Amino acid sequence: MSISNFYNKTVKTQRITPTDESGSTTEEYTDNILTLACHIQPLDEAYSEDLDGNFGKDYIMFCPIVDILEGDKIIDGTISYRVVGVKAYSGFSSNDHMELRIRTFNP
Repeated sequence: MSISNFYNKTVKTQRITPTDESGSTTEEYTDNILTLACHIQPLDEAYSEDLDGNFGKDYIMFCPIVDILEGDKIIDGTISYRVVGVKAYSGFSSNDHMELRIRTFNP
């Protein structure tokens, strides 16, 4: 059985693109992948603190091997996650996939 059989969500990804407007450097996110099949599951039940002192919940996302980098955003409807870790597994025949550690932040 292929891991893709468990992909039960469709999300989009966004990547930060630095822009220079009127002498100041600002950053904005633009769409990177518009539809991506995946599976997202929680890693922790509670919010935890990261190294920067921010509180958030960690999740793991499984998806095909695609162009996703640390710092990208994963958008699932109204929920936005930030990619904090990326690992690709290839050479497993029909089970080639990526495992992403993603995080939501306490509002």
